[in-house]
Amino acid sequence: MAKSRKIRLLLLACLLSLLAFRLLTLPPSAEQQLAAYVGRQVLLTGDIEPLSVRDSGGFTSAVVRCRRLEVLHGGEAPVPYSGRLRVSLQGSLPEAGRVELSGTLEELVSLRNPGGFDAQAYNRVQELGGRVSRAQLVREQPRVLWWQRFALWNKRLSQSIEQAAGKEYGALLSGMVLGGSGRLDEETRELFTNNGLAHLLSVSGTHLLLLTGLLLAVLRPVPQPWRRLSVVALLMAYAALCGLRPPVLRALVMSSVLLLGGSGAERGRLLLLAAAGLLCWQPLWLQDVGFQLSFAAAAGLLWLLPACRRVLPEALPEPVSEGLAVTLAAQLAVLPFELYYFHQLSLIALVSNILLVPVLELAAQLALIGALLPVLGVWLLQAAAWLTAQVVVQARFFAGLPWSTLVVGELPAYCLVLYYALLALLADFGWLQLWRNAERRVAIGCCVLLLGATVLYQQYRPLPLACYFLDVGQGDCAVVVTPSHRIAVLDTGGLQNLSTGSRVLAPFLRTLGKREIDVLLVSHYDYDHVGGAVDLLRQVRVKTLVLPNEALTEESSKMRQRLLAAAQGAQVQLAASGVRYELDTGVELALVDVPPEAVAGNEASTLAALVSAQGSVLFTGDMGAERERGLELAHYDVLKAGHHGSRYSSSPEFLQQVQPELTVLSCGRGNRYGHPHAETLERLRDVGSAVARTDEQGCVKVVFDEGGGLRCYVYGEMRWQRLQFNNL
Repeated sequence: MAKSRKIRLLLLACLLSLLAFRLLTLPPSAEQQLAAYVGRQVLLTGDIEPLSVRDSGGFTSAVVRCRRLEVLHGGEAPVPYSGRLRVSLQGSLPEAGRVELSGTLEELVSLRNPGGFDAQAYNRVQELGGRVSRAQLVREQPRVLWWQRFALWNKRLSQSIEQAAGKEYGALLSGMVLGGSGRLDEETRELFTNNGLAHLLSVSGTHLLLLTGLLLAVLRPVPQPWRRLSVVALLMAYAALCGLRPPVLRALVMSSVLLLGGSGAERGRLLLLAAAGLLCWQPLWLQDVGFQLSFAAAAGLLWLLPACRRVLPEALPEPVSEGLAVTLAAQLAVLPFELYYFHQLSLIALVSNILLVPVLELAAQLALIGALLPVLGVWLLQAAAWLTAQVVVQARFFAGLPWSTLVVGELPAYCLVLYYALLALLADFGWLQLWRNAERRVAIGCCVLLLGATVLYQQYRPLPLACYFLDVGQGDCAVVVTPSHRIAVLDTGGLQNLSTGSRVLAPFLRTLGKREIDVLLVSHYDYDHVGGAVDLLRQVRVKTLVLPNEALTEESSKMRQRLLAAAQGAQVQLAASGVRYELDTGVELALVDVPPEAVAGNEASTLAALVSAQGSVLFTGDMGAERERGLELAHYDVLKAGHHGSRYSSSPEFLQQVQPELTVLSCGRGNRYGHPHAETLERLRDVGSAVARTDEQGCVKVVFDEGGGLRCYVYGEMRWQRLQFNNL
């Protein structure tokens, strides 16, 4: 035993050394490798990833594993690139096989906001280097590769599950059983996240552990050594069916560790070896959120479960006590990561995991068996759909309870160290036996005191007056934060393929520790200004909703009805000139100009302003030169340029009145309108205004000092960087 332990420790040391070497010698990211070729015509030869193929309105998009990449019309050697590329073309693509495509190589577009999804890190882990737009299919080779065949089986099984279980619950079941949650609607995704069940939206470790137990029961007649090996082999085949995605591989590794490992210490060493081995294979998984959460949960089950069993009352029935202990151990281990990445804590997660996970996992097992059975499968899938429906009803009830989730905002990194130190002290690990009980109690008290003081300080510390212009692509969205933490939101952006309300605005507000908006103002009903409002209203409490005085079309009328239905509990008002909303002492949101009669389109935009002693901001919506001519305006420190920097807004006469020190242009990178136009940029230079752009620099933050000065920061590299301007 001692020799075996030394061998494992030596192997772990070797793996850690190899991992350190891999991390220090990481090659440039896929995007960096292709940066020099962006904007050029290329010829791509590669293998289609079947699970990525999407058809929409006559267009097809997919991810292709690059085998050969050539620059056309340049006479250059093939580009040394073997990563992945997104492709989009008008028409259709084969489901699998190898294709040859020509098109324009472009950058991947990502939104850069605090609290938002880090698309750059994701693209690096997935080895995505760019996208080929306006692609044309030159040639296809229909031969299906082995890994594509598994993916096609996955696709067929997913379709059978969704057909039998219905679209609403079929997407949820197929995601749990076969991986991938891209087809889930936003409401279901939010519901599971608020209940602390987001880990079940894909193939999870819990699911594979139950599947392992089922396989062990079925293979009971097989001798013990061969039974375990047979289960591992079947799990590996199942992982291949699920596409060998990173979450599936992690779940497979953890299930194998718990299946093959002996004692708790033995399993702990195997878990460390497995984590080090996976990271040596793909070091970038170290920064993947799913990797961190998966192994933190597994570590909690290995090292915190005994302590959790000890603290639970002995009077509880054994199944209930064990379920509570397992859930508590996993939740305690992953809590800091959830707070760091998502800035909120589900207070009902423990109850939801105990009551809902068993039912949901039973539904997943029925769905998997039903998808594989040709005759009785439909009945099993319908039973799985019924169980899933009951879970969704209960999850909606739990999520609707007061204080079901607690938003804590951004916390300093030292809180992570303090928390795990506290866990170690409470779990009473063996290496702490040298400490006396009194010393441990003092250390526990200090950790609790420091953590509590930090959370309270973050919630109630005084703030400078600030205005954030969020990166929502081709759209508008601004958030005003006052010194006493009052919030005003002006427009919410809107993208057809992404909910800016739930994926951009709500996560950003959580970084501020907020789930309440004092004033939500919609400038007009264009989708790129109001598209995220419904999802935002569902996630946060809005006190006052201000709607535009706009002549309604059929489309805008539907949007207004959806807003009113979602705005339960909010005071709904129609915008009118001269109305002022007091946000804080000496800080007001003023409606400067609203058309007295309802008009349609961009000219209906409400002209609003943030007014304070520290500084002022003018918000113009999509207002054009026609509305600008009749205005009489004062000077404003900051201007949000009208209509995303269009040449038909921000006229010279208008700019001469406003005289902004800084102008923010909110538009999407590479948008098809060419915003901002060169004429607008030239006019801004003529009046001496500095310019900040969300398309190039990400989220823009303007901070007003007590003395009347202003500072500007941008979030282009997923961290705040101050911009220096000559006139500021």
